[in-house]
Amino acid sequence: MPGKLGKFAHHFWSHERAPYTLLFLLVFTLFILAPLLSARIIAPLIFKVAFSLIIISGAFTVTTRTSLRLLAIVVGLLSVAVQFLGAFSGKATQTVESLLAVGMFIAFAVLMAKNFLIQERAPGHRIAGAVTIYLLLGLIWTRLYQLLESVSPGSFRFPAGEDLSAAALTYFSFVTLATLGYGDITPISLVARDLAVLEAVMGQLYLVILISWLVSQGVTKSGKE
Repeated sequence: MPGKLGKFAHHFWSHERAPYTLLFLLVFTLFILAPLLSARIIAPLIFKVAFSLIIISGAFTVTTRTSLRLLAIVVGLLSVAVQFLGAFSGKATQTVESLLAVGMFIAFAVLMAKNFLIQERAPGHRIAGAVTIYLLLGLIWTRLYQLLESVSPGSFRFPAGEDLSAAALTYFSFVTLATLGYGDITPISLVARDLAVLEAVMGQLYLVILISWLVSQGVTKSGKE
């Protein structure tokens, strides 16, 4: 039985499947679980567990280093523990967990760019890597907004009848990243506004630079052929 589990894990995290696995978890969490959480159909713990799975799966996707994988597992378990303990966990613990999560997502984005964009990869891998990095950017700012709200409550104004939640801040992050700006959730504090502006600029720069780079790579490849 252990041998079969090992073969399944190796096949699941194989060189060919790894970028698609992380991308699937991101899409499932952001576009299925987040709306269900906003509608109060699922418990916040499920959403938190999904975040933890993204952290753990990201480590197995972007690196083979045992130390980074172990750190991701620790951060993932800490995320679940903080959510499960709820009021019994101190603000300091939640702050440390958020900082570690932000650091892990940044590391994943950098390693994903290095392994699936810069290096020669199949077109499908490059597209999966590019989309994954974009979604990771939104998650990085989601955790930054959560960190800010925990340190300085009231940094954001929410619509009447809607309370602070991870799903609400995830929605705000991706709306800002895509520069849609619906205005239903508003940054109030100076730091919150600065973070929102930085995320909007980062989202636009990423798309412009990515498209320019992909076009230049295609032109260079066509010229060599």
